[in-house]
Amino acid sequence: MRIKRRTLGQIASFTTLALISAVFLAPVIWIALTALKTQREALALPPVWSFTPQWHNFIEAWQSNDFAKSFLITTSVSIFSVALTLALSIPLGYVLARYRRGWLSAFEVAIMVVRMLPEILFMLPLYVIYQKTALFDTQIGIILAFQIFNIPYCAWLTRQFISEVPPELDEAALLDGASLWQVLWFVIVPTIRPGIVAAAVLSFIAVWTNLLLPLALTYSETPMVATTIANFKGYGSFNWPVMAAAAIISLLPQFIFFLFAQKYIVKGLTLGAVKG
Repeated sequence: MRIKRRTLGQIASFTTLALISAVFLAPVIWIALTALKTQREALALPPVWSFTPQWHNFIEAWQSNDFAKSFLITTSVSIFSVALTLALSIPLGYVLARYRRGWLSAFEVAIMVVRMLPEILFMLPLYVIYQKTALFDTQIGIILAFQIFNIPYCAWLTRQFISEVPPELDEAALLDGASLWQVLWFVIVPTIRPGIVAAAVLSFIAVWTNLLLPLALTYSETPMVATTIANFKGYGSFNWPVMAAAAIISLLPQFIFFLFAQKYIVKGLTLGAVKG
């Protein structure tokens, strides 16, 4: 009887997960199908399910609206932004985890409040500052802007992971003559590697998919993928297949990143979930 109940429970669990996955994958599948259709087939009602794949839509998307340029720039901005985020948030997370002071607790709450504020609140001040400091429409400018939102979240995330590491490891390394930076680099970082990878992936996705910051702080010199795809629209019409093809191309780096890092992501996101 118990085995039968367990089997039924597993079937129910898999069925529920399959339905949830289908709901989340349906828009992606629809976009992928649209990317392979002609304009007439994409606009047809009821939808056309039998059609000849139009692979040239992907070539046209890559060659249109400086999409190739924006793809390379977005890749560069994402990589350097994630690197800077991790370089700053890991030491900050270590301080928040190991040095419990009243003002540090207040600071931790403050940075999370900043992270929860809507991005639109920062647009006007950043725009004015960037216009006066020549950071507008530059890669370094947009990289720095992303730190406002990525560092608080990643610092809080790494703080949670570091809290799971026994402080005795730090003390043993310090007794052996290691400096705090050596403790952080040779003891903490290898121990929380899954958490760091999870933070890197979430930061990368946040940069790659962001529309509002590039829309406000960049123009022609630093086009980003999100704004370039939005500019595929024409006057009174949309080239849906080409736009969908561009969207599918933009998903590839995130998919590849996740594919190679999924083992660490699962470990990182579940670290500390069963803490007693």
